[in-house]
Amino acid sequence: MKAKYFNKSEEEKVFFTALKEKVHEKLKHKTISHGDARFWFKGLFWTFICYSSYSLLFLDSVSKMHFWILYVIFQLAGLLIGFSFGHDASHNTAFKNKKANSVLHFFSFLTVGIDPLLWGLRHIRSHHLYANVEGSDIDIDKNPFLRLSPTHPWKPKHKYQAYYAPFVYMFTLLHSVFMSDWVYLFSNEYDWMKRGVSKLELYFRFLLYKVFYFSLVLIFPLLYAHFSWSFIVVTFLTASAFTSMVFIIMLVGTHFFDGADYPQPEGEFLEHTWAVHQLYTSCDWDANKSWARFLSGGSNCHAAHHLFPNICHTNYSEINNIIEETTKEYKQPYHHKTLFEMMFSHFKHLQKMGNPKE
Repeated sequence: MKAKYFNKSEEEKVFFTALKEKVHEKLKHKTISHGDARFWFKGLFWTFICYSSYSLLFLDSVSKMHFWILYVIFQLAGLLIGFSFGHDASHNTAFKNKKANSVLHFFSFLTVGIDPLLWGLRHIRSHHLYANVEGSDIDIDKNPFLRLSPTHPWKPKHKYQAYYAPFVYMFTLLHSVFMSDWVYLFSNEYDWMKRGVSKLELYFRFLLYKVFYFSLVLIFPLLYAHFSWSFIVVTFLTASAFTSMVFIIMLVGTHFFDGADYPQPEGEFLEHTWAVHQLYTSCDWDANKSWARFLSGGSNCHAAHHLFPNICHTNYSEINNIIEETTKEYKQPYHHKTLFEMMFSHFKHLQKMGNPKE
């Protein structure tokens, strides 16, 4: 990773100081550093949906169509456990105890397939620090299919990427399971990300997680469900594609949208302070809608999460109102759209990145 330094603009520092004071004043009488009753209700709700649908897969009376529907529900609810429990646990905002957060983080990723330890390391040490900065934010690394940033090289196929992107996105989770997790674990290129964690712990937890994951999503259904192995494998693949699309719909436009900034440093310094950098590079969607928060685990309030990652996501709705008000007061950017507008903006961005002049 290329080290960068943020600008030390006094004006931007004053803005963030004022924002923090308003947020802490608003929330001073609430539990904000770990999960409250709303947090646990939501996470346990998705856990119940996930594993009750999973248990029904093994009934002899289940038809092929019902098996497929139940398996998709199992995968989708499992993804929402990751949003509701796993994301907060990775930031140590579910429990007060760090080890308890680590255990919750592990188990809340079980159906997703992405190694929770490696994901947490890159999410916190790379993405949260340097969102949208080429060479520092792993989430914006070049990929062979899509040009997501103006800092990526253009190729002729990118002219059509707005049309073929949905097919690429269907493989998001499978790519993580079978490709990127292994690269992050074994490649020396990512040693900076894994610094401070022993190789023994990384390898042991990786192996343990993959054994749990493949047992749950494939081996147990192959052994105990009364359908052919080919039908179960096809069910796994199609459910993964469907779940990947939901994952992408809720997240991809929060950083890759028309109007997002993709900062490149002058020398070693980025243009803005850390806090204002987060505002230039993130987009909220339906931040004032309770259904969106319930589904996304607060990821729809993306600015709030990036600016206050140590506060449990059930408080983001109140924080979001303060962010909107304070950015207007201090003339700082704040991007907010409906979910539909954000996805439209994302595909507009893809189309723009398909132009070699951009």
